[in-house]
Amino acid sequence: MSCSSNKKDDRFDFFNNIDTYIKEAKKIKNPNPEITSHGDCKIFSGQIDLGNIEKAESLCNSFARLNKFLVTIKKEDDNHCKFLNYWLNSELSQKCSSENCGVRYIYNGMDSYLFPNEVYSSLNCELCNINKVELHKMSILYNLHDKRNEIHDIINSQENLEASKLHESSTECFTNYKKGLAMCNNKDENFCKLLENFKTEYRKLYSMVETKGHDYSKYFQRLPGDENSNIISTAVTGTVVGLIPFFGVLYKFTPMGQLLKSKIGILNNDISNNDEEMTNISLIQQENEPIRLQQGTYNIKYQSL
Repeated sequence: MSCSSNKKDDRFDFFNNIDTYIKEAKKIKNPNPEITSHGDCKIFSGQIDLGNIEKAESLCNSFARLNKFLVTIKKEDDNHCKFLNYWLNSELSQKCSSENCGVRYIYNGMDSYLFPNEVYSSLNCELCNINKVELHKMSILYNLHDKRNEIHDIINSQENLEASKLHESSTECFTNYKKGLAMCNNKDENFCKLLENFKTEYRKLYSMVETKGHDYSKYFQRLPGDENSNIISTAVTGTVVGLIPFFGVLYKFTPMGQLLKSKIGILNNDISNNDEEMTNISLIQQENEPIRLQQGTYNIKYQSL
């Protein structure tokens, strides 16, 4: 069953806690040997046609491990079903080549086969098929945060610089972020807001990389529009600072400096002369003021009785 379009934006809510989900999703890909397989999943893979028995069993085992984690956090984060919905849609888009790839059908099947197991606790989620465009947007956001976390771990690693990994992960972020921007036709869309949130988090890596020096930061790719921000600011500052002593030498020891001095001298003389002229004009005006007053007395008309 396809997801309702009325709650389209709500399906992105799990990205508010995306770092936690990414961390756990990585764990289920490389599980400990003792929890690798569930006997119930082997039965499930033989009964449900996904086009490949091995992939069906692997999917069921991963689901069982992820479900166990989601049960532990459902009281803290009520978006666990939304993440599970994204995860299962994403997994089926990669693994299922059969027509029987309905998300609700597969989820209910795994849930039913695992339910008798005493270590399994059902989440009772209502899952649905996410349309391809929406799923693609979710995958872009998920991969962006996944690579951001990888870069963060590389920067904080005590081992020698993994230049190729730093360059590869940051370049992938650059490319996927650019793809995401191209899909932002409606600025109010939740996807675009979450893309902006990612940019804010990713920019926090800039200062961390810069403290490592140029030999380190040269392998790091900033987001589109931010590529030359540090280079430009450094270049402008360096240019201004470098020009100060240059103009000092130019002013003191070159013919151009002498010319500037003479021009400045002429300008100062002009200003001084203008000041004198203004002072003289003011004095003349003050001297003429009584004359005007005296002349005024003779303007009174006389009439005889």
